[in-house]
Amino acid sequence: MMIHHRDYEMEQKRLDQTVQQIDREIEMIRQDIREATDDYVKQVVNSKKAKDLRYLEEQGRDKPYFGRVDFLKDETYELDSVYIGKRGIVKSDTFDAIVVDWRAPIASLYYSGESKDAFYRTGKGIVRGEVKLKRNFAIEKGKITGIYDGALKETIHREMGDPDEFLQEGFIDEFLAANLNQTNDSRLKDIVATIQSEQNDIIRAEKDRPVVVQGVAGSGKTTIALHRLSYLIYNYQDSIASKKFMVFAPNRLFLNYISEVLPELGVDDVQQSTFIDWAARMVKPLLPKGWRIADPNKPLILFFEAGQDRREQETAWDRLHFKGSLECRETLENCLRHIVEEEIPYKKLSFVYNRTNQVFTIEGSIIKQLFTEQFRNLPYKNRVEALRKHLKQEMNKQLFAHLRELKVDLDKQGLAKFEKMLEQILDRYLAVFPKPDVFTLYRQLMSDPERLRRLAPQELSDQEIEHISRSSRELYEQERIEAEDLAPLLYLKHLLEGLDHARQFDHAVVDEAQDLSALEIAVIAMMTKRQSVTIVGDIAQGIHSYRGLHSWEELLEGVFTPLRAEYYTLAQSYRSTVEIMRCANQVLKAISLPETVLAKPVLRHGQKPILLPVPSRTEQWEQVTRRVEEYRKEGFQTIAIVTKTIEESKNAYKALRSSLPDITLLGSKDTAFPGGVSAMPAYLTKGLQFDVVILLDVDSYSTSEMDAKLLYVAMTRPVHRLLMLHVEGQMTPLLKDVPKDLLDHENAGF
Repeated sequence: MMIHHRDYEMEQKRLDQTVQQIDREIEMIRQDIREATDDYVKQVVNSKKAKDLRYLEEQGRDKPYFGRVDFLKDETYELDSVYIGKRGIVKSDTFDAIVVDWRAPIASLYYSGESKDAFYRTGKGIVRGEVKLKRNFAIEKGKITGIYDGALKETIHREMGDPDEFLQEGFIDEFLAANLNQTNDSRLKDIVATIQSEQNDIIRAEKDRPVVVQGVAGSGKTTIALHRLSYLIYNYQDSIASKKFMVFAPNRLFLNYISEVLPELGVDDVQQSTFIDWAARMVKPLLPKGWRIADPNKPLILFFEAGQDRREQETAWDRLHFKGSLECRETLENCLRHIVEEEIPYKKLSFVYNRTNQVFTIEGSIIKQLFTEQFRNLPYKNRVEALRKHLKQEMNKQLFAHLRELKVDLDKQGLAKFEKMLEQILDRYLAVFPKPDVFTLYRQLMSDPERLRRLAPQELSDQEIEHISRSSRELYEQERIEAEDLAPLLYLKHLLEGLDHARQFDHAVVDEAQDLSALEIAVIAMMTKRQSVTIVGDIAQGIHSYRGLHSWEELLEGVFTPLRAEYYTLAQSYRSTVEIMRCANQVLKAISLPETVLAKPVLRHGQKPILLPVPSRTEQWEQVTRRVEEYRKEGFQTIAIVTKTIEESKNAYKALRSSLPDITLLGSKDTAFPGGVSAMPAYLTKGLQFDVVILLDVDSYSTSEMDAKLLYVAMTRPVHRLLMLHVEGQMTPLLKDVPKDLLDHENAGF
């Protein structure tokens, strides 16, 4: 392959020299770790060297870097020319960097530096200067296969006039286009070579403030969040530990999908879980013996499957939505406040020193002030302990002041006797304080309509109170709790007993956050030091609206005050073609949603989505099989056959497995994402991407908010092709008014 670039020979020579140096490093590391040692420090060092060796052998040698930046410093007029790679590579003898890690401060110029006003931050301050060159490399097995010089805004200005207008249209550089046009296998990839400026700002945002990202479908939210995690670990390794980082994902299938990204970014021991799995482990010790968590997929059947009882849906909506709300948090706080203010007598505490018959007293009003105000930020159990300690100190203080007046000293035996008397007095006094059990109190609160009405915010209607208490009571009578009970139980434990600080995270990433509740995210923030969380999602993809967020304001105003979060919006979509995204945006235009941000697709064109009529649902399978074979011939690797419901995906699998024997059926309990051809319900595709999506039964989607979001999610999964089938003569209102020029009618049939 001939590369037509003026600097090709020079760059290939530099690459050859880099590979030769890497070969020397590989040999030196092999020699260093060859000998066995009993020294613990050497074992730790050798373990790190072994990881470095593995990277150099498996990746670094074949593709040591992907970019170059030439930076002219303002103060010294020195020109730094740095080559940037997935990992930094340093000469062992001189410690000179031959490749700079993408997470290093100077590497930020590659992602956001713009010609004359560029800068990067170091521990010593800001370094300003001018970016003279940004260059991307495509490298395979130590050979350059492409050189792309970065299109700086000022270069565009010289050549095209107004750069901002051009970039607003979704400008995409040649290097990024080459990466986006690749077909997909079954894993998420790192994007260190193609991080865009607005993505880079999020990755490198301040560590100790919450970061909330509203990103459209295909904006790279998940990948950005994982790269931010890698960046934080690299730059703050002296103060944080990767094993104390947590990634919360929507389901186990998604966790498998992202499983290879973090190791590729040099992060091996980060915790990964769904919120339900993590919270269930935390809650388990609170539950009575024999109690279980009900199947969390039941609401999916209730709200997405056809033929469900409307009254049952309404009751479940009220219950599930409340348990995840900030109103529920307020109710739990009111519950504790009622105990503290109404159920504790706060009588005065008196004791007598028998030798002098002196009576000492601590007034009940003082005790109440201590418990309700001075110790109010402590969990209830800790308040009681703090109060006991304070009362004991005060009793000692009063007695010894009295003894000093009398000029009397207590001997060792007298002190021990007095100490025992104080403990007995305090035991009796505190015995009347309630000793609430977390689960018992929670169950009573959620099951008792009168108590719930008294403690819940007045905004909740009497009907909602009745729905919540009655349906919760019916569930608890079966010795079951539901997934939505986990967050409020943990929050109540926080109020009563406190959460285990040893299990706190140094940083937490919450992906697809719009489908978690505000209370669940509040619990995660509580369990993360300094609320160092990265929260990414898309309100338009909130398909679990019966329990999830409806607006980011719930977090920005209700969870993170007074420490306001950094809020970012990503409107650029890099996944699907212009044609696919324009069609998908029509679905959001058909309904009214708060905070809707329509995706701006990058200028990567492809075929228009196909809307294909079929005589009936049972006669579509031959058509689907033929289309799958056609797409395979074109080289597409991942093809998803997507249905609205779980039951329909099972039917599709049964109907197609004889003609497509390698098809895989994916459900909510699956943990492995196999790639190839798969059948799955639409809700399970969230966060995933495929080369091709074949969307069945689009006529079955109503104009409800949940259906519209579900259809939008499914339509925004494909990178290259979208085929939608519907029964002839029937059509969802969500697609009825799509302009004809956005769809391919010519290729609807063969």
